[in-house]
Amino acid sequence: MGIGARIIPLLLAGMLPAAAVLAATPGAETACSPLAAVSGLRDAGVTSLSMQPRDGRCVVEVIAADGKALRRQQQLLVVLAQQACAAPAEVTVDEARVSLQLRLPKHCAARSSRDLFAGEGVPWTLPRGKLPRYPREAMEQGLSGRSLLKALIDAQGTVAAVVVERSSGHALLDEAAVDELRGWRFIRTDTKGTAPELSIARVPMRYELVE
Repeated sequence: MGIGARIIPLLLAGMLPAAAVLAATPGAETACSPLAAVSGLRDAGVTSLSMQPRDGRCVVEVIAADGKALRRQQQLLVVLAQQACAAPAEVTVDEARVSLQLRLPKHCAARSSRDLFAGEGVPWTLPRGKLPRYPREAMEQGLSGRSLLKALIDAQGTVAAVVVERSSGHALLDEAAVDELRGWRFIRTDTKGTAPELSIARVPMRYELVE
């Protein structure tokens, strides 16, 4: 009997309410308040992530195990900073150390008024007709596993950034799952009310080889 393969995408527990994932909206007294959510949105390949105020600005320092994990974390941080502050952050990447430093603008709207994850979870569903691809190289190597991803979804259902929350144990499968998810557009099952600027979803991708 020949060997086949399948990939099983599943939106885990729907959209998670903001209160279940993020800390309470922080006060305006600290420069790093706009990025209070970051500790819960850390990529599995990031070995160190720290935040501290310097000269009235929040400085985030990230060290990762590899360049792909660093780029995933960078994209997420840039999206959060842009949404929170309505202005771009400054990012310096050190490829030799596989690290980066991100600095928020001194004047950030989130310190006084902006709430990125307002309200309860939004009922998103996976896009219809999507058939994720099993990476050929992974099939040839006999790789299987389950990657648990966290996605930032904007008000239109577009995936703005993705990090790996829990690795499948194979970088090849993790990266394939991330690339797949980035191209998806989620659909709201309940269109009443206004979606928040950003929502968080956990999306497991399970790769299986079957006979």
